[in-house]
Order: sequence, then C-alpha cells, then structure tokens
Amino acid sequence: MKIPFSSRLPWPSHPNRLAGLLAERRAAGLPTLNLAESNPTRVGLERGAGFLAPLAAAGGLRYAPEPRGLPAAREALAAFTAAANGAPTAAIPAAGGRGAAFPRLGPERFFLCSSTSEAYGWLFKLLCEPGDAVLVPKPGYPLFDFLAGLEAVEARPYRLEYFHPKGWRIDLDSVEEALRGGRVRAIVLIHPNNPTGSYVRAEERSSLVALAARYGAALIVDEVFLRFPVGGRAEASFAGEEGVLTFVLDGLSKLLGAPQLKLGWIAASGPGTVLAEALGRLEIIADTYLSAGTPVMGALPELLAAAPAFLSGLGERLRANLATLEEILGGPDSPHRVLACEGGWTALLEAPRPASEEELAVGLLNEEGLQTHPGYFFDMEREAYFAASLILPGKELAEAARRYRAYFDRLLR
Repeated sequence: MKIPFSSRLPWPSHPNRLAGLLAERRAAGLPTLNLAESNPTRVGLERGAGFLAPLAAAGGLRYAPEPRGLPAAREALAAFTAAANGAPTAAIPAAGGRGAAFPRLGPERFFLCSSTSEAYGWLFKLLCEPGDAVLVPKPGYPLFDFLAGLEAVEARPYRLEYFHPKGWRIDLDSVEEALRGGRVRAIVLIHPNNPTGSYVRAEERSSLVALAARYGAALIVDEVFLRFPVGGRAEASFAGEEGVLTFVLDGLSKLLGAPQLKLGWIAASGPGTVLAEALGRLEIIADTYLSAGTPVMGALPELLAAAPAFLSGLGERLRANLATLEEILGGPDSPHRVLACEGGWTALLEAPRPASEEELAVGLLNEEGLQTHPGYFFDMEREAYFAASLILPGKELAEAARRYRAYFDRLLR
C-alpha cells in the first residue's frame, strides 16, 4: 500500500556525519563536552526557591479558554513589556534623526501560545498563501526552513555581513533584492541574531520599516535574546512599531531559561486599520489551537517577577564567558578570532582552516571529546567557524576553549 505523504516534510531524513559519530561515542560510553550547549536546563542556572510553586495554584484546574490567553497573563505581559522597554513610551530613532514615541501596548495586543516556534507557524498562516515567501537572515538558525516549509512557504534568505572589529550588518541591498523577487509577505528579523549575536541597529531599522511598507510585507521580529546584551548596550525593542505591521516574539524559553514551561507570546502593532484586521484574523487562528496551558498562564505574573534577577545573573555569566574566550583564544598572535558579539547566548569563533570545517569538527570530537556546531550548520558563507555557548558554567566553557585551542595547536605544528 502506497500513501502519498506531503512533500512539505523532507524525507528520508538522514543524520549528518557529526550526529552519527556523536551517537556512536555515546553508545560506547565515551564522555563529551558540548562547546555549543544551548539547553538552559543543563547548565546549572539558578532560579530561586519556589520558582515553580505558582504552577500549583488552584486556578490551574479550571478551564476557561480565551483565544488570546488569560486576561491576567496578558495584563502582566503588557506591564512587563512596558517596564522593560521604558514605560510609558520608548523613544526610537526614526529616519532623518527624528525620534518616534511608541506607546505602551495594551493587553489586547498580546497572544499567548506554546512557543515561539508555534508563533511563527501562526504568523505564516496569517500572512501567507501556499507558495508565498518570508525573508530570513543568513547566517541564521536552520529551524526556519522547517517552520516555513511546513506551512508551504518559501524561506528566502537575505545576507548578514561581517566587518571586523565593528561586527555584523544587515545587507539591505540583499533584502530589497529578495523583496523584488515577489510574493514576500514578511521579513523575519532576529534581534539579536542567533548565532551572530548582532542587534538590528537604529539606521537599519528605519530602512527595513520603509522597505516592508513599500513592498507590502510585515515584520516578524524574534526578540528572545533581546535582554541579554554582552558586548555593550542592547538596541530598542520593536514592540510598538507603528510604521508597518509588526509582530514581536518572545517567551519563557530564554527570558527565564525555561523552555519546558512551554509558553511564548506575540505582541502586535502597526497602522490602525491593517492592525485591527490582523488582530481579528490572528484571534481566529489562536482560537483554533488554544495551545497555551492554563497553569503556566496563571503563573505568568509571578514568573515574570522573577525575570529581572534571572536576567541579571545569567548576564554576568555571559559577559564573563565572552571574556574567557577572548583570553584563551584571542590576542594579536593567535590564529583564532572571537567575532564581535553584541547580545545573546552564542559567540562565533573563526578558526584556521588546515582542513574542511566538517573534518575539523570530526577531529575535535574524536581527539578532544569536544562536540561542536560548525558554521555550515548556520549557513555561514565561508569556513571555518564554530559556535561557542556563553551559557555554559564558567569552568566548563574554559575547559572547552582550552581543548579547542589544544586541538588546533597540534594540527598547526
């Protein structure tokens, strides 16, 4: 019997060479140290006693579905977002150097869902017909190909380019070229980007808003790493952007290092008429799924109250780890370079290339027991790069960096 499965899901799905070798190593009982660890539940982060207690509140036993999420949870989000972004308004530089005052978003602008991945799915449903396109950054996180493909949408890339030591910039010409290709319904911005750690700068922002408005595209802005500056001051949030239809994504996965709680959200803004229709249409989508759990929504006000302490503690670790990478791998005579990193949980390392990136990754695993994510995982334009996790405990990160350097020292003799 032959079943005609959907072509949205690529099949067969084969593990890459590194995944296969890692599985073999684990099966043999050999230890590994993950330089690219991204799971915040495996790195010893402190959240304080009683962190999960609000999830046991009696209200979690009552089911009263609300398409946008429980009102009390959305009210807490509105207050938290306003406070984090500078209540009651946030001053955002606009084109020509003028300031634009963005008003506090009311709770009616927020939609609760199970994760930012689900939020992307909802927004692609809202904005796209099958065969339409969304623009995504390259380098970037590879999940977008799946998220877009599962909605029968094309993930069309635009470029980020690196200028040392100033850092990354969005290639705005590549954005406009991709828009000219037609059928683009949204520009996805990661603010700051993963893995480059680069924020969308104010001058880039004004250009992107103008381009989106000219070509009839919305902005989808992923801000899960926004509140983790490591190389300076964070850029302003897009929450409240009124120049074009804008959806800002965030969630507990990064804000509290708690992906297992499964709660994300969308904050919508934009010109009045189109925003009103978008809110109404998005409510129908949200009502169809009703995916956010009652206990975690009920606990959200108390969980958000714990966020400032968590952000402060993790922020210190991120900055200390970036300094450790610079100390071990940096220096004028080093063959390595730690790329400029402004925010987020990842730093990119540029390595010498006596072999292909994949062969280097295989050597690091086999000889040093070091698991890595090479640059081709993120569609880097050239080799050789590796991602380094800044959320690792300091001693583990230092040990991983020393093993990384030792491997290349032997290779370059």
